Amino acid sequence: MAISAFADPSDEVPTPETEELYSSWALTILCILLILSLWTSYYVQIKRIRAVHETVLSIFAGMFVGMIVWAAPGHLIRDMLKFKHTLFFNLLLPPIILNSGYELKQDKFFRNFGSILTFAFLGTFISAIGIGVLTYLFAVAVPEALAPPLSLIECLIFGSTLSATDPVTILAIFKQYKVDPHLYSVIFGESILNDAVSIVMYETLSKFHGTKFVLSSLVNGTGIFLLSFSTSMALGVIFGLGSSLALKHSSLHLFPGIESCLVALVAYTSYFFSNGIKMSGIVSLLFCGITLKHYAYHTMSHRTQRTTKYMFSVLAQLSENFIFIYLGLNLFTQDVQVFKPLFILVTMIAVISTRYLAVFPLSSIINVFHRARGQRHDELPHSYQMMLFWAGLRGAVGVALSNGFQGDNAAALRTTVLIVVVLTVILFGGTTSRMLEVMGIKVGMEEEGSSSDEEGLVIGRRREGGWLGPTHADSGASPWTNRAGVYGYVVLFS
Repeated sequence: MAISAFADPSDEVPTPETEELYSSWALTILCILLILSLWTSYYVQIKRIRAVHETVLSIFAGMFVGMIVWAAPGHLIRDMLKFKHTLFFNLLLPPIILNSGYELKQDKFFRNFGSILTFAFLGTFISAIGIGVLTYLFAVAVPEALAPPLSLIECLIFGSTLSATDPVTILAIFKQYKVDPHLYSVIFGESILNDAVSIVMYETLSKFHGTKFVLSSLVNGTGIFLLSFSTSMALGVIFGLGSSLALKHSSLHLFPGIESCLVALVAYTSYFFSNGIKMSGIVSLLFCGITLKHYAYHTMSHRTQRTTKYMFSVLAQLSENFIFIYLGLNLFTQDVQVFKPLFILVTMIAVISTRYLAVFPLSSIINVFHRARGQRHDELPHSYQMMLFWAGLRGAVGVALSNGFQGDNAAALRTTVLIVVVLTVILFGGTTSRMLEVMGIKVGMEEEGSSSDEEGLVIGRRREGGWLGPTHADSGASPWTNRAGVYGYVVLFS
């Protein structure tokens, strides 16, 4: 069944004035949806509602508006609201990755680095190959009316697309509830690196599209993959170290506005440069952010430290909300959608079953390794394994990659990816908070050395007799006092 977008009565090319008018309306719709999404997020958190998460509500809001736009006459607004993979990769994804690297709790991340790499590499490989093989067997076993006629390489590319888990939803929930740092670091690292691995795998397999897939292709593809990943990581570290040296051996701290801009631009340059030479921008940006926080942060002025922290955080927040609205809109603004219900169901089953195979057997191997080294505190108990499994929902990275599908089956594959992504976000993302309760996972935990305390300040509070300003967390008393006898530092944000 194919659904085509409505078209305007005339096929005339719109004038620049017309495009400007409709783009303004499209942007107005997106801004209103973002405002509603943020207000919903505020309401859900202030009322401590755990039955549903705001990301799920954002998807439904996008679907509702997308349905209205789809049913309305004309196509210009619909065209402007379409999901564009260039917009996603160049505008929406970088702030999330940069903020993740910049706010990373490095001690926990590198302490669990072996587990993270195991899930990110072997887990993604199991998911991609498993989904590809299962969908291929189904495609060759049933008539064309039930599943598109797919080759093995097409199914493997399809599998690599759906092996990209979604870091946005699960991390947003975990941050909100302040989940146990050990579990958070493993899921955080796995989901971030998983996206990079799946993108590199997708690009590697795409090079073999239209050719016969043999064993030498697998060896060649593995070599390309490892070279791309390691080179991307090295580029991110180099950009971060270069920025750190420039800040250390200059007087940029006297000009915090310029300093803040340069730090952000260096990070973004690492992302775009890496993509430009066909490496992984996600890996480069992640490790650039980690390097900047570890080396450059302490040579910045206090204003730049505050500016970069909150600038990256705000941009990431807007991008996260926008992505889920975008996914909901895309269900109704895509040009052509070809639905194969049974194929979608089989794909959904393949995604869930391969996630199971990618989590529990690998967790057992990791636990055996930790026990052999006497590191029982780093083991993954069954409750953590269940949350790792539950965190395997798919996200916008897969939808963006699906835009590169080629051939006669591209429309059916794109529609399947989109439906599976939305279903997993609603099913797993919408019930994650409930699963935290069921599995007895510790929440409300503050990690030691939190990056939000980089200036040693706590928020000021109103006291009887006056206002107590920000106070230093480590000091026993302040050199200044007000007339009411309330002690506190005076902080000048100059």
